[in-house]
Amino acid sequence: MRIKLLSLLILFIFLTVVMSVPTTSSSSSNREQKGQEEVDEDGSFAKPVKNGKTFANPPSFKNWGGLPGLSDVYRFKFKETDRENVPTDKRLLDVEIPVHSIKASDFHSESDLFATWLGHATVLVNLEGVNFITDPVWAERASFTSLVGPKRYRPPPMKIKDLPDLDFAVVSHDHYDHLDAEAVKKITDLNPQIKWFVPMGMKSWMENAGIGVDGSSSVTKLSWGESAEFEKDGKKFQVWCLPAQHWGQRGPFDRNRRLWSGWAVIGAKRKFYYSGDTGNCDSEFKKFGDKLGPFDLAAIPIGAYDEIFYESQHINQRA
Repeated sequence: MRIKLLSLLILFIFLTVVMSVPTTSSSSSNREQKGQEEVDEDGSFAKPVKNGKTFANPPSFKNWGGLPGLSDVYRFKFKETDRENVPTDKRLLDVEIPVHSIKASDFHSESDLFATWLGHATVLVNLEGVNFITDPVWAERASFTSLVGPKRYRPPPMKIKDLPDLDFAVVSHDHYDHLDAEAVKKITDLNPQIKWFVPMGMKSWMENAGIGVDGSSSVTKLSWGESAEFEKDGKKFQVWCLPAQHWGQRGPFDRNRRLWSGWAVIGAKRKFYYSGDTGNCDSEFKKFGDKLGPFDLAAIPIGAYDEIFYESQHINQRA
């Protein structure tokens, strides 16, 4: 009982510090705002606003309303959110969201594009013979500690050691439900040649975790609208970092120090888009299709329905 109370106290203190940090992106200079609007008007992809050491969503993201405050967190957690439609009983979960165990041999296919959902934002994709994964998370809780924090409803359908050989991975942002340090390390250990594609500001985090420091693994950082080339067996692929309406934070004092993004992988015949977490910045979505599409497959999270807490930073089922 004491451990549980202590864990709740730690979580409350953490949330209090985190949510007390200013939540809007209005601190950018007039020069930066004007420049961003001009970029958007000429049809280019939006660029993030850079405020010293932090990033911000640009003014062209018209429905970005900043992040909710501590009172909104309280309402979301304890007052106004209806969770009666979210099953918690394992027997019901087994019916509603069954988990089918899979193994590496299941990924051999004649198709030049196939994907397997491994839970939350983790998708394993084979596109024209190249294997990559999005936001790999295997942790039981999306948290800085295993004691408290959001707990996953369903276990992953396979263990990291059972994944097929991975050529590269993309990471959308640094929130704990999208960036699992232990999973990143294990995947790199099992795939020494793997390439990691991350948004600006995240390369140093990867290096601190021992990724890309020595050996043949590498980390490529990109900003919105930038791309890198990946080559395998003579085939070339474009990996695009794309705008997303969101934010980033892992600790009490690093809010928005690392950029957030979506990703597109373009092959000779097939195209895949992964949005990461994002609000509904529909003008950017249109640009993705106009400039890089049409896409054959898209992975877009739409599970964060609560409008109090998620309206600006996620897409719900009505967006």
